[in-house]
Amino acid sequence: MDSAHDALPIYTMLEHDDVSSIIDLNLRRSGQLVYNEMNINSDGVPVCPINRKMICWGKCSGRQRIKWRCPAKVGKWECPTPCSPSEYGRTFYTSTADNPRLFPRIRRDSKEWRKRYAMRTGVERCIKRQKVDYQLESSRGRSSRHWNIRVYLIAMCQHADAWFEEAKKHKTLPTIQQWLNESLAG
Repeated sequence: MDSAHDALPIYTMLEHDDVSSIIDLNLRRSGQLVYNEMNINSDGVPVCPINRKMICWGKCSGRQRIKWRCPAKVGKWECPTPCSPSEYGRTFYTSTADNPRLFPRIRRDSKEWRKRYAMRTGVERCIKRQKVDYQLESSRGRSSRHWNIRVYLIAMCQHADAWFEEAKKHKTLPTIQQWLNESLAG
């Protein structure tokens, strides 16, 4: 879903149904993201007091939460004002159970998120093609039968378009006559 669906009740419902959510944070609506007095960036990653992203230090499987460490103590950055006197550095924990909107099951800065997000945008392009290019909504049909037939025909056209594009990539475009002969022979 896109950022228009960024609402806590939607995340709660998806968690209840055991579904991993792939929804962008809507930064226009939420403004500054703060959780337990810690700033959170648009990827759902805690930010230290000097505005550096904290480093993910793995999952605590027993408590179902993610551990984050200070980037200065991990060795990623020099820190002029350490936020913790500890040798280990400041740690921060996030949990999907506490706030599924800010901390979904799949971290927003992970490869898995990007992979699933790419699939989501593919579906959006498909729906746009049906609605805009094939003018699905301009149909004047009133019955569900009419809408079903129209959707099936559009799906067949999309499938034929995909075949055509794949054939263009492999430079195996048959002529119209060859295609007709093969379809009539079958």
